[in-house]
Amino acid sequence: MNDLDLMTEIEKLAHVLKVTPDKLQFLRNLSLDEFRNLNQSISDRLLTDSSDVWARLAGVAKFMPNFINAQVAKSLLGPNITANLTYHVDVKQAVAISKSLNIEFLAQVAENLVPARAIHIIQAFPMDILVGLTRILTRDKKYFTMGAFVDYMDKDKILTLSKEIPDTESLLRVALYTQNKAHVATLTDGYSDEKIIDMVETAQRKDLWPSVIGLLAHFQEYQHQRLASLVGRVSVDALLGMVPFAIEHGALVHIFAFLKHLSNDMYAHMATICAKLDSEALSKLIHAADESGQLATALKIADYLAERDVERLAAMSHRYDDELLKRVILTAHKENLIPFGLRLLALLPEAEIPRAERIAGTIDKKIIADAQAQIDQSLLKERLAWLRKI
Repeated sequence: MNDLDLMTEIEKLAHVLKVTPDKLQFLRNLSLDEFRNLNQSISDRLLTDSSDVWARLAGVAKFMPNFINAQVAKSLLGPNITANLTYHVDVKQAVAISKSLNIEFLAQVAENLVPARAIHIIQAFPMDILVGLTRILTRDKKYFTMGAFVDYMDKDKILTLSKEIPDTESLLRVALYTQNKAHVATLTDGYSDEKIIDMVETAQRKDLWPSVIGLLAHFQEYQHQRLASLVGRVSVDALLGMVPFAIEHGALVHIFAFLKHLSNDMYAHMATICAKLDSEALSKLIHAADESGQLATALKIADYLAERDVERLAAMSHRYDDELLKRVILTAHKENLIPFGLRLLALLPEAEIPRAERIAGTIDKKIIADAQAQIDQSLLKERLAWLRKI
């Protein structure tokens, strides 16, 4: 299961059960489908009654004026029973009754609804009521309820309603509770560059990286290109926060998806960010880049690292198996990053040189010849004497 999807499902279940997420960590071995089915079953059990009592009671509403139904709902039944009756009321009548209810009571009803059972009504609600509900639910920080409804609305409605959410933090918290993040990711097309940047900055300030990176996981290529063009306007603190979170949760593939579109200047900028990471994190960047097919992107950034940082990277080379170290050398050559490749080889710990010699012996002679030509021009040529002998 994707670690970010798992975090979302744990957050949702914790909200429903009114416990902290750490109490549910024992469920981490469930598959994503199993976790979602568990969430749905618990929500159904807590918020609805599967008996036919509600259907029979709802049938009575057909014979009463809508304003009377609204008064009975508010004064006698309350939001929970009203929500249970809603599933069994004709759509047109449900909308008509809602117009006779104040928005505060409707918001309480919405909290008790299971959206999957009320899709027909959600889709039929007029925008003025949805706008009013969005404002009330945002005011009361009912992000779980809003996120659950988003999964069952069309893109245009969600985009319009999202503009009724005044602060970016609330927007990200709603997105955190949505299941259909691919659906939500398309909404960013309607946001300004400033809004996109603010989403990244807010994720850093409010510890909402699961929401932002959860959306990045569903970005299309053109969206990654757009984000890459904005990296230079994002604070160093935010970029520094994003990378370690992605490392910890196995989500670096989603970071490399937009990093590969950076300009050369931005590769240099990212190198200054990566230089602030510890050696362990630098090593994981290389592994993640290789696993996601973006080793070239990682090396383009590494090419701008200062010698002390390349030395830190070289010191972690024992974490790379022979094949990965070989791919690093070959990719550096292919991408015309020979200076980086040479620096890495020159700065390998003494204990790693025999292994590097063995690997170099399996590499095409032309590549070795190119390296040897570069060695003569390198300030590190004394450290690379072992490679010149091959």
